[in-house]
Amino acid sequence: MPLDRTGPQEQTPTMDTGNSAELSSIAAQMADLVRRVVALTEQGDGVRAGERPALLEVERHLRGAMRELERSRRATLGD
Repeated sequence: MPLDRTGPQEQTPTMDTGNSAELSSIAAQMADLVRRVVALTEQGDGVRAGERPALLEVERHLRGAMRELERSRRATLGD
């Protein structure tokens, strides 16, 4: 099927809103998880001394996953 050459030359490509919405939802859920883990880490009473390093590690991995997800979102939007 030939391309329509009558439209604007610099038109923004159509975005797959389904994937974009899904990735945005996942990013929001991950941000909420980070906030919850940070809140647990900051609790003095509820977290045993041995649990704090593990929670900090979880936070670090979640933040790394969020960065990777954001890279993926940008790549998807750029296609």
